[in-house]
Amino acid sequence: MTKIEAMKRINDRLGAPALTDKNTHFANVAPYGTDEGWWLKIPYLTFKQELHFILNNEKTKNFQHLTIHANQILSPGMKFRSSDGAADAFLSAATPKRLIDLLQGGSKYNFTRHVVHEYRH
Repeated sequence: MTKIEAMKRINDRLGAPALTDKNTHFANVAPYGTDEGWWLKIPYLTFKQELHFILNNEKTKNFQHLTIHANQILSPGMKFRSSDGAADAFLSAATPKRLIDLLQGGSKYNFTRHVVHEYRH
């Protein structure tokens, strides 16, 4: 699954072109130590607009759509590890810590509240 294919499926389901290249971040599952999950690097200024995330997993043949509404996270620098003016996050794919940012220096932010829908491919 590519970012463009996933955005098309989501926009078709929503009935509107809500996801664009500018407001959507795409990540494939990647290893991190003994865990697997999704790496996100989100510029702090983009938290002022609606953000969409597509978390793809080729092993399980599914992807998830997450949305963070504009200004929903007011101080991302306090929630995530900082790197070059951006929030760095690693969301675990493993249960029971699924979708929790596991990086040192972060607040262990739980992204499950932002899940909109899960898709099979």
